[in-house]
Amino acid sequence: MLVALRGSVVSALGLLTFLIAGAAPVCAEPPSPPPDRARLEAALARLEAQIPLTAADHTALKKAALAKTLSGMRVCGDPGNLPLSDINRAGYQNKIIEMLAAEMGTTVTYFWRPYLERGITRQTFETGDCDVLLDLPVGFERVLTTEPIYRTTYVLAYRNDKGIDIKSLDDPKLKELKIGTFQTSGLRTALAKRGIRNNVSLHVLSHNADLNPENQPWIQVDKVIKGELDVAGVWGPFAGWQQKMKGAPIVVQPVNMWEDEIPLEFDLAIALRKIDWVLKYKFDLALEAKKTEIAKILQDYGVPLVQCSKCYVPGDLPSHGIYTKPVEASDGAGSGPIAADQKVTKDRLKAWLADGADINQELSNAVLGGDVARIAFLIEKGADVNKLDAQGYTALHSAARHRRAELISALLAYKADPNVLDSDGFSALHHAVLRDHPASVKALASRGANVEALTKTGFTPLALAIIEDKYKAAMALIEAGANVEVAVGDAKLTPLMLTAGKEARVLSLGAGTTRVEKLNPLDPGQVEVAKALIDKGAKVNAIAGSGVTALLLAAAHNNAPIVGLLAEAGADASIKTPGGETAVDLAKRNGNAAVVSLLGLLTQAGSN
Repeated sequence: MLVALRGSVVSALGLLTFLIAGAAPVCAEPPSPPPDRARLEAALARLEAQIPLTAADHTALKKAALAKTLSGMRVCGDPGNLPLSDINRAGYQNKIIEMLAAEMGTTVTYFWRPYLERGITRQTFETGDCDVLLDLPVGFERVLTTEPIYRTTYVLAYRNDKGIDIKSLDDPKLKELKIGTFQTSGLRTALAKRGIRNNVSLHVLSHNADLNPENQPWIQVDKVIKGELDVAGVWGPFAGWQQKMKGAPIVVQPVNMWEDEIPLEFDLAIALRKIDWVLKYKFDLALEAKKTEIAKILQDYGVPLVQCSKCYVPGDLPSHGIYTKPVEASDGAGSGPIAADQKVTKDRLKAWLADGADINQELSNAVLGGDVARIAFLIEKGADVNKLDAQGYTALHSAARHRRAELISALLAYKADPNVLDSDGFSALHHAVLRDHPASVKALASRGANVEALTKTGFTPLALAIIEDKYKAAMALIEAGANVEVAVGDAKLTPLMLTAGKEARVLSLGAGTTRVEKLNPLDPGQVEVAKALIDKGAKVNAIAGSGVTALLLAAAHNNAPIVGLLAEAGADASIKTPGGETAVDLAKRNGNAAVVSLLGLLTQAGSN
């Protein structure tokens, strides 16, 4: 989240630097750089400014990757998550990255940090602790990834001598067996959708698994081996490792073909900062060179390898492929009716509390279950509505994250504080914004949420909404009275400048984008947000701390619709950057023909 924020503002600052540098007065004609160097510099400037890369840019970056030498490789490694990685470098991730580093002529330096902690990208890339993250899903929006290395899946693991034979996730036996799953896993969600809840033992998220190995996720497979669980629903590598390297008497049953809505198979890759394209291509070369050795490492560790034609390691298990029923962010935490034997009744809840259940954890569960009556009962029994849970959220944060406006209203009625911050410094309103859910934004804003609350990095909810393309939330904030003139970031950009400084939506598939988001033509976009800001009094000719206006930013980013809107609202096209360039100059220098033409027509119309 914060990585994306910082990247957006840094890109704006980078663009300003690019604009100013490009317009600086020259006293003597400097020697022209070699063609390859010039092409590379142009590509890097486009990356920094978040301008879509051309084919020539990619060619220049690939050539640079061939020539690049690395003095070292700083890798974020998980200190306690076998068989993936551990502090003794005994995981397959450690083996693979060290082999790749050797192929690239360098060595690995680890920064040890649990991957299960929230904010892994922003608290490593942004702080400069490392440059490489391992085994992130391809398409993870906050990073640039290599080409996919392999595809793997969730599995069910059970002893091969107990007569268990599971045929599908709808197998009725799964409601009778003692099952273990990880707290945040997709498989847990898939089981819960089928009413398989009460017989499920959760392995709770832990951040100290390096110090306490019993907290590592693979331990549930060990419990199956010992007879403490009948079935473990786990990430495939955890079970495959036990079976292959430890000789565990278990069946490892892939489940990726058994579910059509919740993805249970993933393509994994090496993740880098979004601008590190030279390093990405350097990795791709090494991955191609070492793909046979990588396959052997994964096979030695028993990783279930799913068919994947685009992966360096293709795999042989059947693949589900593209999900025909993609998951849409829902307003509810579950789906389908709850079976009578799975429903958490007041009597059942009383019994659990009498047996020592944590009342605050039960409140978190009630929010996830969307059960208002249960929430009310637990708060009346003494649950602390403002206490952070193990993941660092209050009940209100969780309701906002799950787009449950009705739960937000109920919790606020029970004196939930709308301005409590989570462990990362985000309020419930920030979470509602990031989920782009106007109903939640309105519920919070109307009941005391601070619509100007700053994140740790100094962004208001409105700035956050614009930077993250959450335009429905932005409109709700504007309607709720958010200040449309607050300037944020080192460049001191107003909300109108932030809107103007983004690529037109259809042109935003820039470097590193691996998926196209679903666009609803009825949803508001940049133009609607910009118009709403202007209607609320945003100054169209305000000058940022870095010396640019909304019109200059829109012209530089080829955002013709915003240019037209700003001009209609009275934007002054004669204002120049600190380097002396007008909006037309910037559009010409960046090859933005549509904006050049539009500004010419507007100038001509104004003179008639």
